[in-house]
Amino acid sequence: MNDTVARRIPPESGLLNAASLEFSPKLGPPAEGILGAASAGHGVPARERVTLPRAKEGDLYKRAPPRDLLLRAVAEMRCLFYSERLMIVVMHQEAPEEAIESTISWLVAAGYRVHRSSGESRTTLGVVGPVTSDDMNVLRELDGVSKVVRVSEPFRLASRHFRQAPTVISGEWGTIGGARPWIAIEPVGLQPGVNSAQRLASGRPFDAAVTRDRDAGGNVGALASLSIHHSPQGARYPLIFVTRLASGGADSWIAQAERELQRGENEVALIEAGGEYPSGARTLEVAAIARAKLRTHLPIVVDVSTVAQQTRYCAPVASAAIGAGADGVILRVWVGPEGENPRVPATLSWEAAKDLAERLRGMAEALRK
Repeated sequence: MNDTVARRIPPESGLLNAASLEFSPKLGPPAEGILGAASAGHGVPARERVTLPRAKEGDLYKRAPPRDLLLRAVAEMRCLFYSERLMIVVMHQEAPEEAIESTISWLVAAGYRVHRSSGESRTTLGVVGPVTSDDMNVLRELDGVSKVVRVSEPFRLASRHFRQAPTVISGEWGTIGGARPWIAIEPVGLQPGVNSAQRLASGRPFDAAVTRDRDAGGNVGALASLSIHHSPQGARYPLIFVTRLASGGADSWIAQAERELQRGENEVALIEAGGEYPSGARTLEVAAIARAKLRTHLPIVVDVSTVAQQTRYCAPVASAAIGAGADGVILRVWVGPEGENPRVPATLSWEAAKDLAERLRGMAEALRK
């Protein structure tokens, strides 16, 4: 019985572009390089090979396995067989573009996945793959390389080891992560043709609108509309939000963001939605924000209405969030006909939200001088 068993996914399935699946316990990983994955949209070239155990006699698939399930299995086996690790390659401040590209080409040829981060003064490369001491020593000899460091943290691309400067995400939705706090609203009661919609279209006291639905829909007046759902659908903008689980700590929170960064499809921002007591009451986890700020370069936004649960607590929670170092807040705001009462808790009036936004920006300016 041969050690190597090859099976091919039917081309009509569209999975991995019909990449071959191969297992060879004696030979180890293919010489072409590690599985980094992903075909279009997921990051793995179709030529890459995936290791799988031998199928039993007569054990045939009646239909191809789901794409997401297969890709998840590929990622798990990659870590198991190839012991993926991360190293950071810091280029010299004066390193020319040719030296940077040459270093990246060497890494790719050696079977690594490379994530480039270019700052104002120097370039840093986050390198994922089966890091060896020999490879690290060779890299140190390449032109333009200043330092090579192996990273052992549970997260990599989201780590401050990879990027010291805070990430700033800018677009039609405003700027998240800058000196000025990003203030978004979750509009409640929006109806076509009412005055509130005209206010949304004219002034810009807020940066963007958000929804908890998977589909963000169209813009709300002059405000770009973003989905903060964990799995948005048909997103118009390349930005995804990762919300900390109520019982999760900073490490698990950043690890979720790491998985999104590894896909390489979107910018990533973190959302703090508070911890939860058995009674259902929530609390703003200031310590989680502080710990995350020390460990990740990603911007953090606080979901004020979810934490506050009642309108009277929205202003104190939002103020505490900015004071703790959050890069922005999300406020639930009534934009329906004036005189009507919202049927969703922790909803501010338009004027109250506008005044709060001005106070928060003044607070941030004073704290961050």
